[in-house]
Amino acid sequence: MGRYRIQGELGRGGMGVVLLGIDPQLEREVAIKVLDVRQLVSEEARARFLREARALAKLNEPHIVQIHDFLADGPAPALVMERLRGRTVRDLIAMEGPQPLQRVLDCAWQVLRGLAVAHAAGVVHRDLKPSNLMLVEGGVYKILDFGLAEMADGGDLTASGDVMGTLRYLAPERRRGVEAGPPGDLWSLGVTLLEMSTGRRPGTEGEVERGLVGASPAVQAWFDRLTAPDPQDRPATAGQALQSLAEVMPEPQPSSIPAPATSGTIPIRINDPTAILVPSQSTRVTGTVRPRVTSAPSPSGATRRILRIPFVIKLITTIWIISSAATILAGWAISTHAIATQEQRLRDHLAATAAGAAMLVDVEAHRRLVAHPDPSDPAVARQRTLLQQFRVLHRDIRYIYTLAPLAETKATGVVQFVIDASDEKDENHNGVIDPDEALAAPGQRYPAKDWPDLIEGFDHPTTDREPRKDQWGEWISGYAPIRAADGTALGLIAVDVPAAHIQGLRHSFLLHSLVLLVSTLVAFLAAGALVAFRLRRPVAELQRGMAAVAQGDLEVAINVQSRDEFQVLAESFEAMRQELRRAATVRTAFEGFVTHSLDQRSSAHHDVGGARLHVHLQALPDRVQGVEDRIAEAMPRIFHHAQAHGGLPERVIGGGIAISFAPTDPGDVPQERAVRAALGMLAEIEHGQGTLDLAIGIATGAEATLVSQRLSRCGAQMGLDLLIVQADFVPIRPSFYADRVHLPEVGEVIAIKGAVSG
Repeated sequence: MGRYRIQGELGRGGMGVVLLGIDPQLEREVAIKVLDVRQLVSEEARARFLREARALAKLNEPHIVQIHDFLADGPAPALVMERLRGRTVRDLIAMEGPQPLQRVLDCAWQVLRGLAVAHAAGVVHRDLKPSNLMLVEGGVYKILDFGLAEMADGGDLTASGDVMGTLRYLAPERRRGVEAGPPGDLWSLGVTLLEMSTGRRPGTEGEVERGLVGASPAVQAWFDRLTAPDPQDRPATAGQALQSLAEVMPEPQPSSIPAPATSGTIPIRINDPTAILVPSQSTRVTGTVRPRVTSAPSPSGATRRILRIPFVIKLITTIWIISSAATILAGWAISTHAIATQEQRLRDHLAATAAGAAMLVDVEAHRRLVAHPDPSDPAVARQRTLLQQFRVLHRDIRYIYTLAPLAETKATGVVQFVIDASDEKDENHNGVIDPDEALAAPGQRYPAKDWPDLIEGFDHPTTDREPRKDQWGEWISGYAPIRAADGTALGLIAVDVPAAHIQGLRHSFLLHSLVLLVSTLVAFLAAGALVAFRLRRPVAELQRGMAAVAQGDLEVAINVQSRDEFQVLAESFEAMRQELRRAATVRTAFEGFVTHSLDQRSSAHHDVGGARLHVHLQALPDRVQGVEDRIAEAMPRIFHHAQAHGGLPERVIGGGIAISFAPTDPGDVPQERAVRAALGMLAEIEHGQGTLDLAIGIATGAEATLVSQRLSRCGAQMGLDLLIVQADFVPIRPSFYADRVHLPEVGEVIAIKGAVSG
C-alpha cells in the first residue's frame, strides 16, 4: 500500500482492518488502518475523513497514538500510525482482574493528559473504552482509534444525527442523540475507570452506581463529577478534570514493584503527580534514570580479560596478505595479457583460414544453391568434398559450412545453410546421430541474431569476440565473405575450432596462484615461528613486570638478556619502577597525614548527627583518557557546592568522597541542604564538563556514611543520579520532584529529579 510493505494483520473491527506494515524509507514497523468502504458513502465523507486525519496528526502528545501518513489512493483511505507493543486495558482486566486504585488513577491521569490536548484542539474522541486504551512499554497509556472522532466544525465520519460508539460506554446525552462534546468523553473514561477498579463490565445502560474500590471521599467525589448524568455537572474539558484530579490525588503507597532482574530499565512510580503541572522552565531536572554502558568497578579490582591476538600472528598475517596480493595482481596482469595475446592470434588465424576456405567455393554453384536449395544437386557433393579436404589439411577445424543471407536477415537475424562440410559425429555418445549432430541440409534456416560477429562476416573477414559455449563444448568461429567476380557478397564461410584451451589457461593460473599462496604461507609461518621464539622470553618478562606494577607490586624485577631494543625497554622499565617507588613513599606519608586530620574532624562532628552525602565519581565509558586531570578539576567545584550549603568534606571512602551536613539549629533540615548541594554538583559537573559521571547517595542517622556510600554505588550501577533514604525524604517532599524506586539489596528509596523552585 503506497510505499509500505504489508506483513500481516494486527486486528479487525467494525470500522475496518489494521495491518502490520514496514516503512522502507525509515526502516520501521507501522500500523495501517484501512477503513471499510461501506463507512464511506460519498466523496464528501472521504474528504471529511482526510480533514480529520490531518487534525489528528497535529496532536503531538505522548498519550495519543501518533499518525505518520494518510493514504488516499485505493478503494478506501487508510491511516498509517505508530506501531504499538503492549496490552489494551481490556486485555489487562481480563488477565489480571480488578486493578489497584493507584493504577486506575494513573491511567486516568495519563488519558486525561491526552484528552486535554485533543479537546484543546477541538477533537472529541466519542468512543473511549477499555479496548481503545493501550498500556505500552514504559508504563505509558495510549489513546487509540479516533475513527469516530468529531471535529469542532462538525465534520465526522457518520451521517448527521447517527449515534455511533459502543453502547455500554456512551454518555446519557449521546444515547438521546445529542451532539457529542468533551463531557461525553469524560463519561466514557469514568465508566472505563470503574471497570478497571471492579473488574466488571457495565451493562448496556452504562450504569455507574458503584464507586471506585478503595477511593477516598475526595477521589470518589471527583469520580462522581466525571460520571454525572447531566453533562453540565461534569468538567467542561479534560484539562479541567486533570486539574481537579491533581488536587485529590492520594499519596502513593510504598511501592511493591519487584527488583529488576538486570541493570536495564528501573521500575518507577511518580511520587508527586502535581509536578507535571509546573512549567519545566522552573525546574532543574538532572534525569533520574539513565542507562549506563558500564557498571561501577568491582571492589576486588578484578578486570575482564579481553582476547588479544599475538603480535607475531598479526605480523605474519599482514606480510603474507600484502605479498600474496601483490603476487596475485602481478600474475593476473601477466596471465591476462598472455591469454589476450593467444586469443588475438587465434582470431587472426581463424580469419585468414576462413578467407582461404572461401576461395575454394564455386561462386556460380553457390549462387544457384542459394536460389534453389536442392540436396541432390551434384554441386553439393563437389563443394562438400573440397571443403572436407580443406578441413583435413587444417586439423584444428572441427566444423566448416557456408551460409547465405535472407531478405529478412537484417530484421530477424535468420540465415540459411548452403553447404555443410562437417562430419556427422555422435558428440554426446548416445549411439545415435541426433538431429543437431547431423549435417545441415541446403536451405535449412539458422537463427543468428545472438551472433553479431557472424552477420558481420557477410561484409568482411571476422571472428567471434568471445568463445561460445554449448552442449558440445566451447568454440570460437572465423567468418569470411563469399564474393562474386563483381565483388558482390553471396554469403560467407564459417570455420569452428575448439576454445577450451583458453579456459584451461585461466584455470591453470588459478591453480598456480593457490599453490603460490600455500607455499608463501608455509614460508611465513616458519619465519614467524623463528621470530616468536626470539621474542618470547623478553616479551614475557616485560609483560610480567608491567602486570606486577599495575597490581601495586613495586619490588618486582625483570631479567632480559638481550643486546637490542628489548634491553633498552628493560632499562626504561626499571627507571619507571624506581620513580613509582619514590612517589608511593611520598603518597603514603601524605595520605596518612590527611587521614589523621580528617579523622579528627569527623570525630568532632560524629555525634552531632546530620546528613551524609557520598559522591561516587567515574569516567564516562568513551572518555576515560585524561580522567585523572578531570577529577582534579572537578574537586574544587564539588567542594564549592558543598560549602555553599554548609557541607564539610569528611573523608575519602569507597572510591568516593563523603561530605557531612551538620544541623545548624533545632529546626534545621540538613538533608534539604545536602540535596540542593547535590543538584548543583550534578548540574555543573555532568552537564557542564561532560567527562565525569556522578552518582550521589544521601542518608541520616548513625550509619549515614555507610548507607550513603551504598546508595551512591548502587546508583552508579543502575543508572540513577541522586538517591536518598525514603524516611529522610518525607520532610522535604514538597520542595523536590522524585521517583520511588525499588533496588536490590537496598529496598525502597527515593530518586530525586530536581527542585520545584530550582
